[in-house]
Amino acid sequence: MNKKILVFKNDRSGDLFTSIKAIDRILKKHNNDEIIFYLSDLNHKFSFLFPNIIKKIIPIKLTILNKLKIILFFIKNKIDTVYILKPKNFYFWLSFFFRKTKFYGITIKSKKKTRPNNFLLRYLHKRILIDRTSIKKRLSTYIQQENLIEDVDKANSLINLKYEIHRKFELPDKYIFFHYKHKLFNELLDWELKKTLDFIKYLSTKSEKLLFSSEFCNEEINKFFQENYNTYDYINNKKTLINDNNIIFLKNIDGLDLYDVINHSTNVIAPEGIMPHIAYFLKKKPIALLYFILENKNDLNDQIISCKEWFPPDNFKYIVLKKDLSKTIKKIEKRLK
Repeated sequence: MNKKILVFKNDRSGDLFTSIKAIDRILKKHNNDEIIFYLSDLNHKFSFLFPNIIKKIIPIKLTILNKLKIILFFIKNKIDTVYILKPKNFYFWLSFFFRKTKFYGITIKSKKKTRPNNFLLRYLHKRILIDRTSIKKRLSTYIQQENLIEDVDKANSLINLKYEIHRKFELPDKYIFFHYKHKLFNELLDWELKKTLDFIKYLSTKSEKLLFSSEFCNEEINKFFQENYNTYDYINNKKTLINDNNIIFLKNIDGLDLYDVINHSTNVIAPEGIMPHIAYFLKKKPIALLYFILENKNDLNDQIISCKEWFPPDNFKYIVLKKDLSKTIKKIEKRLK
């Protein structure tokens, strides 16, 4: 009889890709079992990567009703194994109440709080600790999560790399993909949108075409870009041409369409997050964009710890941006060589 396996991974889309090696191991280890994934309303858009499993969609922040439904599911079903890839305290409490189930969990030690507490740790069958208090050398979260699942051959991935898509927008043969994030460029770098236009113009000189996106459904920013660039709107399936330059704004691109655009790009230049992590997974050439406001040594240590945790384990380029646009361009020039 097939065993029931649960995987809790209801977090942001970028976090899903940091867990992709661990997910692949779970699929291999339980290839003959019934696997049920709990995904969020954000990251389930990329669940085409593992099409043959059951998916349940829950919010990132669980409501009381969500928690009750999960508890009832445990009561009504015999669950053999649970993988906690989203370290929420509620999931760890399940290990206390359902002790016949084997719980594997990513645990967190930080300055503010530890998840779970020491009492609940004893009920985990296996755990991997991510220590956010130490600046010492550590493995990337990619590798740490992968190490949670033991005795699995790394060869022959079960992640689905083939996908069918009816392209709404015909992709150019060669292009760089760029993503604009308002918090990074406007709030942290203090770049007005006009300055961002100069940055986009520079990027457009580095490839035959430049495709770029912005925050999903940010109407104010989207309107500005629509007024300045040729646009394809993925919600309304509408292409608008206003000039003959080589820059195209991809309005409201998401999910499989976003994955497809990154997959066919030559380079991806985007704030550290989902875009560079998808590009890394697809063996592209991502350049992750960063900017830090450091007021003291503790701020510096926190950023170093964060980078060590979240960056992929190898071949991952990044740039710490400068407020001076010319200095930022010089840094990108070096990375593009």
